[in-house]
Amino acid sequence: MVTFTRPAATRYCWIVATTATLLLAAVVAVNLVVDPFGMYRLVVLESVNAYKPAIPTRVRLIKAYEVRRLRPRGIILGTSRSHVGLRPSHDGWDPAARPVYNLAFDGATTKEMYHYLRHAHAVRPLRQVVLGLDTYHATLAPASTRPDFDAHLLDSPAALALPPLIRADLKVLTSLDTLRASLETVQSQGDREAEWFAPDGQRLGDVFFRRPGEHFGQIGPRGYFEEIDRLEVGFKRQGQLAANAPERAHTARQPASPSETSLAYIGRIVAFCRAEGIDLRIFIAPEHAHQLEITAAIGEWATLENAKRAVVQVLAEDSAQHPDARPIPLWDFSGYSSVTTEALPEPGSRAEMEFYWDSSHFKDVVGDLVLDRLFGLSHPRRAVPPDFGVRLTPATIEPAFARVRADQLAYRRRNPQDALWIRSLVDGSAPDPRDPGVVAVSRPR
Repeated sequence: MVTFTRPAATRYCWIVATTATLLLAAVVAVNLVVDPFGMYRLVVLESVNAYKPAIPTRVRLIKAYEVRRLRPRGIILGTSRSHVGLRPSHDGWDPAARPVYNLAFDGATTKEMYHYLRHAHAVRPLRQVVLGLDTYHATLAPASTRPDFDAHLLDSPAALALPPLIRADLKVLTSLDTLRASLETVQSQGDREAEWFAPDGQRLGDVFFRRPGEHFGQIGPRGYFEEIDRLEVGFKRQGQLAANAPERAHTARQPASPSETSLAYIGRIVAFCRAEGIDLRIFIAPEHAHQLEITAAIGEWATLENAKRAVVQVLAEDSAQHPDARPIPLWDFSGYSSVTTEALPEPGSRAEMEFYWDSSHFKDVVGDLVLDRLFGLSHPRRAVPPDFGVRLTPATIEPAFARVRADQLAYRRRNPQDALWIRSLVDGSAPDPRDPGVVAVSRPR
């Protein structure tokens, strides 16, 4: 057995500590220079780190740092629908709100949106916010965050916010996962793909959906649309099963705290913007009519209507508390309109739809119409269809629901094959494209 004298043991400890410190410093240096997630963008070397393939895997992280770097005065909050469909460059934004940044991301929850709102406002006071909601947001389900959400990465008005931010930065920079991403970044410089993550935060649909290997190109726009229909049925079924499980059902009926529900965080966003004098405009996303038909077919129509009533109630309470202020508007684009009922391409066709990438994600031509409505903009070459979008208030919501129900019946009469397709997905009779005997994904004719 080797015995160390005290001086020798001290030297050994110093050597170990110094070596570990140097290795850690080297990891930090590599990660800082290569910057695989685009956190700092201090050094751009064409053959080393100009192309960053890891960015799509850490969008929540990247957007937190992009807000710090770009210091926007206007932001877009929402899920992938807003991420794809809304342009920060739209000409309806208040000039005082520029630069505008698309701060939406896939699967965003209302709790995450609230924290990113506060983050952006702490970096630089905001002037204008557009909030895109999906109907599942306005529920009494417990508020949640996704696994890759890290509140320590976000600024706070608190005086002691800086130390946690420094610790969060160091956590990322010293991570072996970040080092692995740095090495992959350097190795990938010769294999560049077109980048769909725009400098203003928008996901560029024209690039994203046409990437090599993407199903949109492999099975065509029609097949891809139907694939998303099938996935949506699965998602909603999973949600129903989770809600019906005894432990989840109890939580859904009696959340741990009424202030910690998904709906409550919509209220917090409203209250924060009101208190800070931020121009907030809210909309319900224009999903394709197939999404509405799926909702109805699985028995969730009442849930959808109640969600909209809940948001109207939140805004009515805000208006009652601020009678002299401009009411915060809520526009609903999710009904049956000339936009949302766009016909699918014929089976076997490679033609794209004008308004939609799939039944969930609209193109930015639709996003422009949404923003035209929200900002009250009349564009000479881009008229908003009169049936696209209705403003929901306590006085208009029930008549609006009655019109949607009537429009739904009319849609089914005009499109019986679409209704049959949705029913076959829900009851399980639709052919599975994974079955070797099925040549292509197609709806019953």
